[in-house]
Amino acid sequence: MDTQNILNFFSRPGTSLLGVCSRLSQKLNLPPVGVRTAFVVLTLLMIPLGVIAYICFYLATAQNKNRVITFGLLGAVLGVPLSYYFQSDIIKNYGGNSGMFSYLRNFTKIVDQYDKFLGNGWDIVFNVFFSVLIFALVGGAIGYYLDKKGN
Repeated sequence: MDTQNILNFFSRPGTSLLGVCSRLSQKLNLPPVGVRTAFVVLTLLMIPLGVIAYICFYLATAQNKNRVITFGLLGAVLGVPLSYYFQSDIIKNYGGNSGMFSYLRNFTKIVDQYDKFLGNGWDIVFNVFFSVLIFALVGGAIGYYLDKKGN
């Protein structure tokens, strides 16, 4: 494997995945390899934070070329907090019925307690994945409709 090809791949100003790092490097006047490395390190240190930050930066800098992807990603990001409404009343009332923010803040504790006392904590995680999938599809459908209506 040629190290020069790898360095050229990461330092090129073009887009690799949605073009977030190249756009940020142009706006901040930084080398693209630095921005890409920062996102990789952020993702490896805090897995959901790096991915969510990347998607949020894409949504903030998107140029409405493909609304299907934009609204699909927005739906996926919103699917995590809105998964609260797909959970059972036991999960919703954990911690004194504090609502969605308590659910998000105590999510790992809720899964552990549910697994410990009722069994199969993966049911909660499945509901979150289901919610993300449903809201991503709904967002993609809205984006598709807006693309067709605009053309």
